[in-house]
Amino acid sequence: MSEAKQLIPNWTYDDFLSERPYEWLYSQKDNKFMLQILLSKMQAVAKELKFTGFIKTWNAYVESKSPKATILGNNQTMFPKQPSQLDCGTYIADEYGVTRMNEMGADVEVISHPLMPVRRVTNIETFEEKLEIAYCRGQDPWKFLTVSREQLASAQKIIGLSRQGIAVNSENAKEVVRYMGSLESLNYDSLPRQDSVSHMGWLADGQFMPYVKDVSYDGDSPEFLRMYDEFKPTGDRQTWLDCAKSIRAADSVPARIALAASFAAPLVQILGGLPFFVHFWGETGCGKTVALMLAASVWGNPDVGRYIKTFSGTKVSMELYAAFCCNLPILFDELQVISDRKTFDDIVYMLCEGVSKGRGAKEGGLQVQKRWSSCIITTGEMPITQGNSGGGAVARIVEVNFGGIPLFSDARGTANLLKEHYGFAGNEFIKMLHKDGVIDALKALQKKFYAELMQEDVQDKQVLSASILLAADALATKGIFKDKRALSVDDIKGYLVSRAETDINLRCYQWLIGFCAANPRRFDSEDQANGEIWGKYDRVDGFDCLFINRTSFENILKNNGYSPGAFIDWAKRKDILMPESYGHGNKNNRLTRRVKGIPHYAIKLPEDEKSEQEKYKEYVEVDPGDDMPF
Repeated sequence: MSEAKQLIPNWTYDDFLSERPYEWLYSQKDNKFMLQILLSKMQAVAKELKFTGFIKTWNAYVESKSPKATILGNNQTMFPKQPSQLDCGTYIADEYGVTRMNEMGADVEVISHPLMPVRRVTNIETFEEKLEIAYCRGQDPWKFLTVSREQLASAQKIIGLSRQGIAVNSENAKEVVRYMGSLESLNYDSLPRQDSVSHMGWLADGQFMPYVKDVSYDGDSPEFLRMYDEFKPTGDRQTWLDCAKSIRAADSVPARIALAASFAAPLVQILGGLPFFVHFWGETGCGKTVALMLAASVWGNPDVGRYIKTFSGTKVSMELYAAFCCNLPILFDELQVISDRKTFDDIVYMLCEGVSKGRGAKEGGLQVQKRWSSCIITTGEMPITQGNSGGGAVARIVEVNFGGIPLFSDARGTANLLKEHYGFAGNEFIKMLHKDGVIDALKALQKKFYAELMQEDVQDKQVLSASILLAADALATKGIFKDKRALSVDDIKGYLVSRAETDINLRCYQWLIGFCAANPRRFDSEDQANGEIWGKYDRVDGFDCLFINRTSFENILKNNGYSPGAFIDWAKRKDILMPESYGHGNKNNRLTRRVKGIPHYAIKLPEDEKSEQEKYKEYVEVDPGDDMPF
């Protein structure tokens, strides 16, 4: 026999069929501590002898001695290799599962395998409390699962645990709910308490998930629970560092921007920025996905489908993923899987808002809106913006076009290496931010970059995004790479858009002139243009003008993603729209002329081949104080 028989007689299988072992054990009732130790050892001996039902027989013996003695029947869980031992009242909890005795003295099976609560989990931001439960089946190891109280308290909802392999069904659901509630009540004070959050990134006390030892992740999604485990250092730090430094030394500016964008993600909130995109696009086979993997390897597993997601998901899934990452980089691969280009702008605005869509709760009121503040890094074979993209969308995206130039000398080898070595630099970067004076110095550095970029012809929001990228790369260069290869203003300014490029109405004006020029028959009344004439070209008051009837004008702009009302308002203010008589509009405040009694817009044509910058200075007003962070 094993050590389990120490302190107890050498009982046999036949002994357990008599009163002798139970009488001997009952004689120890005055010392409850020793009684519990002996009870555990007796159970182990019974198991070795393959005698089943020892606890049930013991409880029956205790009850037969005296009704008052049933206090000894306040059982404890006896699951094999259980994570902890809990009081379980009148339940029998052993290797065969959980049973109880009903009013008629018959055994009622609660569940056919070990199941128990092990920890109370409290979200430090929402104060929602959950229970971590443990279970095992057969010879499988113990598994752990965090479950909402709402699910554990409902016979209908607790059936959902069957997806994780727990043997709960419509027949035993009420019994399992009663059992779990009873165990928690009996052991409430002894169950350990664990703080938790449901996202990565900054916490209220300045700590950063997932690098907080005393705070766990309590999300409901199995996919995010799996992702949480991906943010662990794997492989060899020096191998990853040598790879990253060799990429930086190769002077591939797009690859260096990918690293900078990854380090910039946790700084967006600190430096008062807004969520922004860094989009890499170019020909296939040039290493776009590897650049995304390089960015992901700073924090976790860079394999696509692990930390990196694709654009094939729904908008709701993208929103939930962004909320999970929160202050970590939000990574999407393969933009071209989206067939509807209008969806691009919708995704940009949704993710750059930094807050989830307002939704009603089933129980009434509104759901708690999820938030994030990060850098969204994406790839594709095409730009993420188009001619009719809103100015806000264009301003929130730093597009890195590398054409057909390979980003890596050995893209496949780099990808394979990154899959095996990752997750070191992110933790080191966060530790640097916690050092005294680092954040103040970082803010001063970002302000310096901001001032330098403001001297360039760069849109204001992009100035803020670029200054955060440069500050993040400078800090990573000093504290991690130590190679004096930090990005400069000259390195990045070529990827930023001018103020003119973000004015959607100016782009609409330029597009409209070109569109009409490409359809000359629609402006020639002498030609048979299938019976459809949009207007004509003419010279009025010393200006070359395009006359286009109001109906055609509005249809053309709407069909191509532009707003006729917004363009007309802009054109009036910029004196691009010719009025019927100078200084006056019609009763609808629409400046039009009539051609054969039909209202037409008279749009001035460009006078000469001025540069885009010169045209912009004439047509666009800029508020230099917009979005200034300091």
